Amino acid sequence: MKKIWEIFSSIKTAIVLFFLIATTSIIGTIIKQQPTPEGYEKLYGPTFTKVIKALELYDMYHSWWFQLLLILFALNLIICSIDRLPRILRFFKRETRIKERDYLNSLPIKCRHRAKNLTPEQAKEKVLSILKEKGFSPSEEEKQGESLYLFFEKGVINRLGVYITHFSILLVLIGGLIGSIFGFTGYITLVEGGKSNNVVLRGGFSNKPLPFEIECDKFEVQFYKNRPDVPKEYTSYVKVIENGKAVKSAKIEVNHPLVHRGIYFYQSSYGVFSSENGLLTVKIRDKRTGEVRKVQLRVGETQKVPDMGIEVKLIAFYPDFVITEEGPTTRSQELRNPAALVEIKKGNSTIKSWVFAFFPNVHEKKSDYEVKFVSFKPVFYTVLQVSKDPGVWLVWIGCILMIVAIMITFFYPHRRIFVWITPQSKGTEIALGFSTNRNQEAFKRLAEEVCEKIKKEL
Repeated sequence: MKKIWEIFSSIKTAIVLFFLIATTSIIGTIIKQQPTPEGYEKLYGPTFTKVIKALELYDMYHSWWFQLLLILFALNLIICSIDRLPRILRFFKRETRIKERDYLNSLPIKCRHRAKNLTPEQAKEKVLSILKEKGFSPSEEEKQGESLYLFFEKGVINRLGVYITHFSILLVLIGGLIGSIFGFTGYITLVEGGKSNNVVLRGGFSNKPLPFEIECDKFEVQFYKNRPDVPKEYTSYVKVIENGKAVKSAKIEVNHPLVHRGIYFYQSSYGVFSSENGLLTVKIRDKRTGEVRKVQLRVGETQKVPDMGIEVKLIAFYPDFVITEEGPTTRSQELRNPAALVEIKKGNSTIKSWVFAFFPNVHEKKSDYEVKFVSFKPVFYTVLQVSKDPGVWLVWIGCILMIVAIMITFFYPHRRIFVWITPQSKGTEIALGFSTNRNQEAFKRLAEEVCEKIKKEL
């Protein structure tokens, strides 16, 4: 047990553990934490994918060995703190503040002055007045025979700064462990009108069912006017279903998540599930009369426009139009180059017109009708990032506490001033000793100012 205690109370152990945590964190940054198993095989090959799966590198920060490193580092911090605590606590004891005059020789900054016409009491009042101007009040005052002893102190809490820092790191580690063990991060994919409670965890190697269902009522996406292929914002309108009843409705946007039972649902991405059942809106203008009407159509559907005396039918729609040897087709289901084939029938006359979203001036010139693309709403699917981290508040508290601790450690040094006032045959001698644990040069300048002022006063 003594050997184990020595290992965990060593600074070397802390450095080694910190190095391992930092190195593995870099690995977790390099190796993508979200691809599917197929994605890993494509990126790294089947052999390395097996290594990734065995070591849980696909979700490294939740792996058992990374959690073990955090536990060992936390244990090291606790034992280091306990091992060094007695030395720190002595600064808070009264007996450690009372020093004999010989202690002056061990101090790094000191000065002596003699007052010929002052008694020890008068000299004491001079010293108290000067140090009060510098913001020091006596913490101890004692008579040592015929001599007087004064002790001044500021920033003693600085001695606890390291321990507050250690405690804040422990809070962050404990919060991280709680989140790692009891929390999760994954994704849920919903088609418009569909619902699910199945969360695919990071890496895609496992799933987690939720105690409720999420239903997507509607999905909306808006594009930039000058870049119709670039989304400006996208929104999911969802409901939370528990025991077959809707208990909550929400509008999920980027940076505006839904929170339910401590689980966060963030808008992550989206895609086109199907264009076959999508709704196309076109604008038809009669070139002879100037009349304009908007018509909404689905593939294979016919709409009558009584004002114009025509029937409009959507024969085909291509989300990503391209012409191949076989004829017109689509390269993908994404709206990258939307095009539609529209049929306009008036009496016995039938006209077919191509409509292009990004090339609005392409149409049948011989036709009496101009057809323009307005919009197309396919059936979308939305991808929500699902996250639960019950330890996040401990992490936040630890971070705030760490900032406070660092400020205390570096900006509020522990400063001590020892004063011995001794009567002598030719007057009174005043000896001052100064000690600080940080920023000694700045304190040395302050000490020189105090000594010089006492010299002038005496």
